[in-house]
Amino acid sequence: MVEVRFEGVTKRYEDGTEAVIDLDLTVNDGEFLVLVGPSGCGKSTSLRMLAGLEDVTEGKILIDGNVVNDLPPGARDVGMVFQSYALYPHMTVSDNLSFGLRMQKGEARLSDSEIATRVTEAAELLGLSEHLTKKPKELSGGQRQRVALGRALVRRPKVLLMDEPLSNLDAELRNQMRTEIRRLHDELGTTTVYVTHDQIEAMTLADRIAIMNDGVLQQHAPPLTAYNQPANDFVKGFLCKHIDEIVDTAAKLFEER
Repeated sequence: MVEVRFEGVTKRYEDGTEAVIDLDLTVNDGEFLVLVGPSGCGKSTSLRMLAGLEDVTEGKILIDGNVVNDLPPGARDVGMVFQSYALYPHMTVSDNLSFGLRMQKGEARLSDSEIATRVTEAAELLGLSEHLTKKPKELSGGQRQRVALGRALVRRPKVLLMDEPLSNLDAELRNQMRTEIRRLHDELGTTTVYVTHDQIEAMTLADRIAIMNDGVLQQHAPPLTAYNQPANDFVKGFLCKHIDEIVDTAAKLFEER
């Protein structure tokens, strides 16, 4: 069981700014949780604290029942997918996928055959088998994002973290990748925390959404519960009104056809 818990977590910077305030949040084993909210709401900071890229000022973060506040990122057994692909341009897709595994030292280092097996499996899962010998410049944006996702998956992390991974893609590719990411989650069952400012993305991907504003958790619920029963005026304005407008616009477009 790989559960993630934030217990009274606060992030305060030296100038006194509080990016996250007293966050209590549980991500269940195998759950796909989406952190959503406007820019500056604390969602990315929360993810970065979980990843070990930001220090926790107060409170505790637990992964699989273990407090990880003082553990370096590499010891937390998490996989991270960023907004930028961060691929090595001089390496093939195969080498990009295997790089993290090949860099491991000592007893943690897998055999070359096991690394090759994991790369092959990830490539098949992500539709990259025909592109393993290509360089990133030969790939489309969607294929590059698949490589970035595969690089995290080959490590078979306890928790998969994604920070605005689709924001560099056009609308059509975003829709395709949303479907792919959800399919992968349903197949693998990895506990996943995903950050986005896109309400539609949150509603279509998540088992539950955690809506934040000004560093404070506003509501944590299944998407339809938050939509139909917003906890407060902020959630209603941020989530429901925006989606209602999209539905109304789509309906009008269909009427005009």
